[in-house]
Amino acid sequence: MARYEYEREQAEKACRYAEELFLAGNIRGAHCHASKAKRLCPSLPGVANAIAAYEVHDAAGRSWRAVLGIRAGDAPTQDAIKKEYRRLSLLVHPDKARCAAAEGAFKLVRRACEEALSSAASGRDTSPPPVPRASAPPNVPRAAAPSPPPMYYAPPREPVLIYCPSCKNEYAAKIGRLEQQAGMKCARCPVWLSPPWQKKPPARKEPTAAPVNVLVRTAARAHAVSKGWDQIDALRFVRCAFEVTEY
Repeated sequence: MARYEYEREQAEKACRYAEELFLAGNIRGAHCHASKAKRLCPSLPGVANAIAAYEVHDAAGRSWRAVLGIRAGDAPTQDAIKKEYRRLSLLVHPDKARCAAAEGAFKLVRRACEEALSSAASGRDTSPPPVPRASAPPNVPRAAAPSPPPMYYAPPREPVLIYCPSCKNEYAAKIGRLEQQAGMKCARCPVWLSPPWQKKPPARKEPTAAPVNVLVRTAARAHAVSKGWDQIDALRFVRCAFEVTEY
């Protein structure tokens, strides 16, 4: 038990140092220390998410295709691209990855998926060439993430009411071209939602219960008939039952 606590403490220190390295621009160093933390304590919360976020930032320095793990010369289908986008989005989503690299990694994954889907639709690779890396001294920080091409324009995303059948919540989400193609994570739960978007079903109206006196009269009348009473006795019994109910 003491060994486990020691290794967990060392893993937490490695994670904190990885964050410091990432903020200083040393993505490779951050990934190295986060991997060390995972080796020391594989069950440490958030360590796998942090590693994935660092890997996304590092891959974005080579090409957008590298972010999704698409090798040069490969021609993945749109379904394969959407599947990888979904996996990475859930892994580096800021709600899951509590690290400084999460938000930037999530945006990079989104941009990479847009580029990959555009390439798959046109039948040619439209992603930019790899960005050359200059060999820098060990203590010289590098940029945390590559800047997108200057002519990139993100289409506006319109707010749309989305209903999640899993958590039963309805909320306004910004939907763009990518969400319409690949779907998105629910903002309230971990479920992945895919178009066409569902609308909140109308509230069910419960049937109005019959008044108690009507039920008593009906039951009393049925009881009188089952006993074979004549009409006068049946009316007396029903009247008596009604008076008891009113009382």
